[in-house]
Amino acid sequence: MRLGEVRGRDRALCVFYALFAFGGLVTMGALAVAFVRRNANAGPADVIRNFLHDATTNLASQFIYADLVLIWLGLAAFMIVESRRLGIRYVWAYIVGAPALALCASFAVFMYVRQLKIAALDEERRPAAGAAPREALSGAGH
Repeated sequence: MRLGEVRGRDRALCVFYALFAFGGLVTMGALAVAFVRRNANAGPADVIRNFLHDATTNLASQFIYADLVLIWLGLAAFMIVESRRLGIRYVWAYIVGAPALALCASFAVFMYVRQLKIAALDEERRPAAGAAPREALSGAGH
């Protein structure tokens, strides 16, 4: 199912998740570019080393970093369970995408895809237009 086929609440949620993913990607991308530019004299391995050092230098940064890692692990479990329930493929890409891009972007993209799957399942369960209700077809209630 594509966004153009989604209506109502499902569409609103998809739009929200898409905008959130885009905003997260732009924000975190800008911060990543600024960090790399500030560390331009270091090689790629040193940029990563410097980032991890800066992220864990004091108790406040350690608190935030640990919180993000733990929430990432919890969300990874949620994404695995939901991907199996709804048949979402390549869940590993969303999980790996969190530290590679940004948790706010990768999780929002996962939620977008999840909402599309939910909308498709709801559409499959909805009786076709003009179809008689099940009770009338089965003779229930007589």
